[in-house]
Amino acid sequence: MAVSNVYPLLPKLALNRRFVRDFLDAAEPCCALGVIEERKQASPLLALRPGVVLPNHCTEHGFELGHSVLGDSKYEIVHFAFEFGGFATYNVLLNPSDPLVRAVLWRMVDQGCYFVLAIGPDQQVTAFRANIGEAVLAGLHEHFPRIERSTTSSMQYDKTLAQFRRRPEPPGQMLGWVCRGDPSYLDLANDRMELVPH
Repeated sequence: MAVSNVYPLLPKLALNRRFVRDFLDAAEPCCALGVIEERKQASPLLALRPGVVLPNHCTEHGFELGHSVLGDSKYEIVHFAFEFGGFATYNVLLNPSDPLVRAVLWRMVDQGCYFVLAIGPDQQVTAFRANIGEAVLAGLHEHFPRIERSTTSSMQYDKTLAQFRRRPEPPGQMLGWVCRGDPSYLDLANDRMELVPH
C-alpha cells in the first residue's frame, strides 16, 4: 500500500514522552510501536529510525507498507516492510505475544488507520498518515484471533529473526525492534509531549 505524507494544515501530534525518550536512546536502525494523538484521536504508530536521512524525493512520494504473518501452527511472528521507492527497504519482525504489540495491532485492525514517523539522525521528523481498508491488512485481519492469543516465546522469535536476517523477504535492511513490553508507552494522558509541525 502506498502511503504519502502530503497533508495540508498539519495538526499538532502528541506522543508519550517516555516512549519518545527511550526510542531516541535506542541503537539505530530501529523500529517501535506506540500510539499518537491527532485531533484528540489516538491512532496506532509505527516509529522508524533508519539511521540515515531519508531523501526528500522519497518522503514526498511516501512509501509502500507490506506485512505478513510468519511462523507455523505453534507460533506467529508479525513482519512489516517499509519500501521507500528507489532508496531503501526496511524490515522489522515483532512478537505478538508482547502486550504493547498486540494493543497497537488491534488498533490498526479496529481503526483502519495508522501513522508512521520516520526520524533521521538529525532528529528531523517526517510524519505519514494512512487510512487503510480491511483488504489492505487482510493478513492481520485473518490471523488476528491467533495474534490475540499468541504465546510466541522469545526463543521462537529469536530463531525466526535469525532465519529472516539470513534471507530477508523483501530484501532490505533489518530494523531492531525496541521499546518492547511496556504498555505504559501507550499512555497519552499522564506523560505527554507534542510535536508542532513546521
